Amino acid sequence: MDSDCRQTIRQPAGQTGLAPTTVLHILKERLSMRKIASRWVPHQLTEMQKWLRYDAARTHLERYEREGDAFLRRIITLDETWARLYQPELKRQSNEWRHHGSPRRSKFRQNPINVKVMVILVYDCDGVILTRTVPPQQTVTGQYYCSFLEHNLRPALRKKRRHFLQNASLILHDNARPHAAQTVTDLFKRWSWEVLYHPPYSPDLSPWDYDLIPKMEEPLRGTRFQTVPEILAAVDRSIQTINKTGAATDMTLLERSMPTYKTAQVSYKNDKKEKEQTLKMQRENLKAQSLTERQGYLT
Repeated sequence: MDSDCRQTIRQPAGQTGLAPTTVLHILKERLSMRKIASRWVPHQLTEMQKWLRYDAARTHLERYEREGDAFLRRIITLDETWARLYQPELKRQSNEWRHHGSPRRSKFRQNPINVKVMVILVYDCDGVILTRTVPPQQTVTGQYYCSFLEHNLRPALRKKRRHFLQNASLILHDNARPHAAQTVTDLFKRWSWEVLYHPPYSPDLSPWDYDLIPKMEEPLRGTRFQTVPEILAAVDRSIQTINKTGAATDMTLLERSMPTYKTAQVSYKNDKKEKEQTLKMQRENLKAQSLTERQGYLT
């Protein structure tokens, strides 16, 4: 099995002269082995990207250990998402209670409808702060994003979360080009807001990705909306339910996902200072590289 992990039970049985059931028993009971499929991941990470994920998780976790929950309560996370007129339901959403022997319903592959509208969502530990619909044919550029922060987010914080204006807030968003625009960076500096580093291809380190969006989209899946106003009204209802029930307040999951960096501790070499300098250089190189590699403008 070490030479070929994809062998069937009959192959080692034929080589050893043992019965297939005996081989299966040895593999499962004696060797504690099981046959599993490969796990799908959204992107094949390079070594540099793996180290950046490690470094970001370690940095945030060390900060959480110093500041506690106050660190999480200072975080504002935001991003853009598409709201479509139709999105297929998840596999588990089609599960049904059936008697033994009852025929199983058939399910065929469905594709999402291309008619869609972009929505910007902002939330923190206490729930969704703001939703903003991007006008049709409008491209989210650095200038538009900066205008959204000034004329939409800031007034919403003044009305609903004044403590973010009184204390130094922490912004957590990905490194898409509009988010990394110089005008946006200058605006955050003027407000004395700090941007938390978010490594590329790391949805597991973004509460917006692993917590808010799945819970917002789930009630909408499987429903065919006829017009854009209908889907926007459904998004508003979903957000209201999330805020009312406190369903998307799992910002603490960010802290729970960070300890995974400790599993890479064995990758550190003896010279820790040299490794720290290497990580810093890799981060700067990847930031420059990501500006040309990643999708620039969101349409």
